[in-house]
Amino acid sequence: MGYLQDNLTPGENIVYQANVHWFIFVRPALLLLSGYLFYSALETGFIHWIGIILLVLGFYSLLERLSLKIGSLYAVTSKRVILKSGIIKRDALELVLSKCEGIRINQGIWGRIAGFGTIIITTGGATNSYCFISDPIKFKNIVNEQIN
Repeated sequence: MGYLQDNLTPGENIVYQANVHWFIFVRPALLLLSGYLFYSALETGFIHWIGIILLVLGFYSLLERLSLKIGSLYAVTSKRVILKSGIIKRDALELVLSKCEGIRINQGIWGRIAGFGTIIITTGGATNSYCFISDPIKFKNIVNEQIN
């Protein structure tokens, strides 16, 4: 069983579960592509080494983003909002719906076009932000529906 099912209380149901958007893989893809192009352009020289550096950065970025995709959980239940990130090190926020003071959505131009954004949840002086959530407006609306 997963983190969400293990931490449900009796009578609590999962209402909505959001995903991490595919857009997180754009930066690693661009780094790997440009690294390959620079690496294969010349057999020796400065540009060749730039390609190697870009390939290393691309692989590191890909591993980082894969761990974000695998280790993140964004869910709304009938009683709480559950936001968790991390595979080895866990950062979890389980917010009782009645204690939710505010939900803020940040979406840049690419977020508006592709349909992702950052959700910032505030409660009692604590502020947590979670990036690259698919359809953040739907997430906010579901939380508001559950509060009412």
